[in-house]
Amino acid sequence: MRNIRNHLDAVGGKNIDLRVVLQGKELSLLLEPDMAEETRLARGNATEEMEAKIAVLKGRGVQFKVCANTFKGKRVDYRSHLYDVSTEDIVPSGVAELARLQGMGYAYIKP
Repeated sequence: MRNIRNHLDAVGGKNIDLRVVLQGKELSLLLEPDMAEETRLARGNATEEMEAKIAVLKGRGVQFKVCANTFKGKRVDYRSHLYDVSTEDIVPSGVAELARLQGMGYAYIKP
């Protein structure tokens, strides 16, 4: 989260279209902690503090995209298990979304 904020601060939010694509265990970033037992994810990291950080980044234009394949594999219901995810945030495949974005000229950065 710090890397995202630092990137926005360095280039300015109006100068970048930044997207975070979450798949596999990375989806735990948006998983409510008390919902982990209902899924195949080890734990949920969407604490109040994390939700506040995510809300600030979304307010600065960052889009968080989530993998539908992960929902199935990890038994996640985005409506009840995840913080602030709508149907517009869902992509069929996280890997395919990364490839699609790279084909459009986006850079893939994983610190």
